[in-house]
Amino acid sequence: MPKKLLYLLLISTAVRCLLAYWLEFGNDEVYYWTYARHLQWNYFDHPPMVALLVRLGTLGMHLRGELFVRAGAIACAGLNTWLVFLIGKRLRDERAGWFAALLYNSSFYCIIIAGTFILPDSAQVLWWVLAIYLMTLVTDEKQVAPRKGLLLLLTGTAIGLCIMSKVHGVFLWLGFGLYILLYDRKLLKEPALYAAAAITALIVSPILFWNMQNHFITYSFHNSRVGFLDKKLDWDAFLQQFLGSILYNNPVNVILYALGIWGILRTPDLVQPSFRRLYLLLGLPLILVLLVMSLFNDTLPHWSGPAYISLMLLAAVYYSWRLDSRRLLPGPILAPLLLLGFAATLGVAVIRWLPLQLGKTDQRVLGDGDVTLDMSGWHALQPAFDSVYRRDLRDGRISQDPRILSDKWFPAANLDYYVATPTGLSLFAAGRLVDIHHYAWLNRELPPMQAGSDAYFIYPSNYFGPPKKPLLDYFERMDTAALVPQYRAGVHVRNFVILRLIHYKGGIPADGILEPMP
Repeated sequence: MPKKLLYLLLISTAVRCLLAYWLEFGNDEVYYWTYARHLQWNYFDHPPMVALLVRLGTLGMHLRGELFVRAGAIACAGLNTWLVFLIGKRLRDERAGWFAALLYNSSFYCIIIAGTFILPDSAQVLWWVLAIYLMTLVTDEKQVAPRKGLLLLLTGTAIGLCIMSKVHGVFLWLGFGLYILLYDRKLLKEPALYAAAAITALIVSPILFWNMQNHFITYSFHNSRVGFLDKKLDWDAFLQQFLGSILYNNPVNVILYALGIWGILRTPDLVQPSFRRLYLLLGLPLILVLLVMSLFNDTLPHWSGPAYISLMLLAAVYYSWRLDSRRLLPGPILAPLLLLGFAATLGVAVIRWLPLQLGKTDQRVLGDGDVTLDMSGWHALQPAFDSVYRRDLRDGRISQDPRILSDKWFPAANLDYYVATPTGLSLFAAGRLVDIHHYAWLNRELPPMQAGSDAYFIYPSNYFGPPKKPLLDYFERMDTAALVPQYRAGVHVRNFVILRLIHYKGGIPADGILEPMP
């Protein structure tokens, strides 16, 4: 490994470890931590690979803390940096590999969203990049792979594991399949190609079997998010996907990708035609499909993140040829790194120390609209709640071993990790399945609530509010236990409201589902 790549890996990993240690979990991250508490073959929202990453980083849930939960994501990003270097080197030379590694580490999506935070994308990107590497070896026109059959089998395995991370992995087979049909039909004569497809199907089969046992709930849920029927054009959602994907991949990078690919197309001798065709087919279909979907649905910009990696690699080849070979960090490659560093520093400063109220100022909904609050304030809530809980026990205001109740998957997961678990209490989520998600399965692992027992309901002022009537009807009354203010740099930015739900009447289903999905 070249020293410059080693230094990049060490610096990038160290910075991401600091970010992982400093920042509390986002809503999605802490929810995926709940996956690892009870392993399944599939989950309400996603396949299981992210749960395995959490288990790995926490050594089987024995280590606690944001850094350990996120350790799998950090390790995957390090491996990906090495892999994109190898791919770039294979495409042209070591300089192309170096630029690919730099561009990867300047992508907000690759190095922060998937490479620091713990998300399904964290594992997905690892297998996506590995699949690209294997397909590159298979399709190399200048150096025929001596073990092409084995490489195809490994490709099918990598794609299967990618799908077991996030179902977007199917676009790898789509892109590879289109390349074979359009440009390399001799691969259709390879028995290993069909064996590779069978391996992928075998690896992902638990998703199907789990859904067969659970009324195909994952497909019903995602279909409600991405369906087209009876929906009108939504230009706001389209702009969110279009502009969001540019921001997530780093605006400077996206410009470099576009110019680099244009340069590759105008200078075809820079890279083998097979690589150029394959990489465009691995990237553009997912980007285009999501843009079309966003015309009718709210989509998330990071869904298209993996698609930009193959475009990044082509751009790295172009700039390794185009830019001054005497400079280790040419200006166009340095610029996105500087932007990423500035944005990450600013983000941490805002989340932890900004002395301003960014959301609504009405005390009932204080902080509503301030997304920076998602990753702060939860650690400080636990000792405040523990004080309230001990006082209520002493004064006889709450029964022994009360549950903490929530009616939404977030903040349920935040309360589970930061409040219930360290206090030694159980969290139970009750509400519509579309609201409580994986908690419908976690709830079944808990002993049933006893009639006559009490519970706490905690909510932050910037989200959702007190329990709704369907949940309240299971208790005789509700009263306020405490209001815990959250301060940032001395500014009052949010409240946490702690309510007592007194005398449970019984009747909440064991899974907590009060209404099925619409």
